[in-house]
Amino acid sequence: MTTHAVEAAAVALHQRTWTPIPEELALASEFFARREQLEQRLLPGMPACRNSQGWVTQHVLWLEDAARVADELLALWRDYLPGSHMTVLLQAYADHARRVVPLAQQLSQAWATERPGACSHQETVWWEDWHLPAEQRRQLDELTHSTIVIGSVMVSALSQAGYAP
Repeated sequence: MTTHAVEAAAVALHQRTWTPIPEELALASEFFARREQLEQRLLPGMPACRNSQGWVTQHVLWLEDAARVADELLALWRDYLPGSHMTVLLQAYADHARRVVPLAQQLSQAWATERPGACSHQETVWWEDWHLPAEQRRQLDELTHSTIVIGSVMVSALSQAGYAP
């Protein structure tokens, strides 16, 4: 999905030319509920991160899981809400989050190959520094920002209708 489609939904919501119907609100609410339940996954043997934000790898795996949740809901709702701004937003969210899938697979494979057992916090810091260089982290930040923007439009739709995500 394009940025244009997300912007169109945001403008329509702001100008009140789109008032989400109960089914759209249910879809968004269900997505946020399921996303909230996602656990921060660690790779096998990866120690818990001392930083409250967790490892970058955990964020990559979480985005992969969020894309899966969005895809599952879209499979159930897309035909029921054809052309809906909410399905367009959720599709855009899924498309953006899904971009991490190759990275998640790459990290999982590298970890399994290089770190078959438990390792220390510092070894994990070094491992992430090696496998997630600054440019890749910058791209991940941009991708995360995009999902935040899309999610904020969905939250705005829920909020206007009196739903609490």
